[in-house]
Amino acid sequence: MRKIILGLVVSIVAVGSAHARSVWDGVYTEDQAARGATAYQQNCGRCHGPELAGTFEVPPLVGRFVPYWSGSTLDVLVDYITHAMPLGRTGSLSPATNTDITAFILKSNGFPAGPKELSAQGVDQKAITFDATKKKRAKKH
Repeated sequence: MRKIILGLVVSIVAVGSAHARSVWDGVYTEDQAARGATAYQQNCGRCHGPELAGTFEVPPLVGRFVPYWSGSTLDVLVDYITHAMPLGRTGSLSPATNTDITAFILKSNGFPAGPKELSAQGVDQKAITFDATKKKRAKKH
């Protein structure tokens, strides 16, 4: 019985670590980031600037933005965008639009695109860590 329980624990840990993803793993597509760029310019650019650089009063969405969110999961960022932006019209954008804008922000910060779009579902976003730097992965033998 002890061997069975130990085997289950090892299997769960292996499956869990296999599904852990990072923003460095290509969690959005180029097409999604392009849609996000358009939505950003229409809804966010007025305050954060066309180059995402922010202003004296509004924080940038590039540069020092990355370490601020590091260590969280991507759903935390999307949730913030959903419930706090755009200024004066909070909550007015669809989940898909907020996710597209997030993809554009990721691209603007140098995170790579991948083959699959970032899902608008918070459950999927919870499995993606927002890492400021790319972590070295252990080699599989």
